[in-house]
Amino acid sequence: MKSVLITGANRGLGLALAHEFDKHDYRLYLVVRTNNAKSELARDFPQAKILVSDVTCDSYESKLSEWLELVTLDLVVNNAGSGTKAPTLKSTRPEYLRKEFETNCIAVLSTVKGSLDSLQRSAEPLIINISSRRGSLKMQSELAAKGSGCSYSYRISKAAQNMLTLCLADDLEDLGIKVVAIHPGRLLTAMGSSDADMSPKKSASQILDLVENKRLNNRDYISVETGVLPW
Repeated sequence: MKSVLITGANRGLGLALAHEFDKHDYRLYLVVRTNNAKSELARDFPQAKILVSDVTCDSYESKLSEWLELVTLDLVVNNAGSGTKAPTLKSTRPEYLRKEFETNCIAVLSTVKGSLDSLQRSAEPLIINISSRRGSLKMQSELAAKGSGCSYSYRISKAAQNMLTLCLADDLEDLGIKVVAIHPGRLLTAMGSSDADMSPKKSASQILDLVENKRLNNRDYISVETGVLPW
């Protein structure tokens, strides 16, 4: 039986991913921020292992590492994310950037470091960082986000996460660990874009298909809607 770790697993895409991987007999390791979220997930997934931790707290990495001691992980999905509705210079604030950078970039690093030993026990380890089309510097330079309403902090933090993905892909390649970035589509969620039209369930199903059919290569940056994206 394969195992998957999913952060931010109690709602939106994270919850949809948990349902999809559960249906395909993956052993679930789920990370959530509150005990209430843990209780709700435990009802849906009685066999799942659930860790309560804020992914941005200083103790998260060590807590995760201890929790995963002796566990073998085949897949880590860095799904936990944060966004602020401040799309202009006037509306954005330094604290918004700090918050998004902590969640969308630094927490990804902490999750990878905390789960690395477990990934190395797998025959085919894979890390998926849930990114965004808005993290593409090339698309930004071509005005793809102009007038979209997407915040400075979200775009900047996702671009930073993309660089982290590439750094990890370089560093972990020799360990046989693939690292990819996936834009999950324009999701109909609380953080969804103005042109959102895809359900989290459909996106999760497509991501699972990419994993199960081994269609992901190290350093990929993929949209489930359009295919390969430019970094």
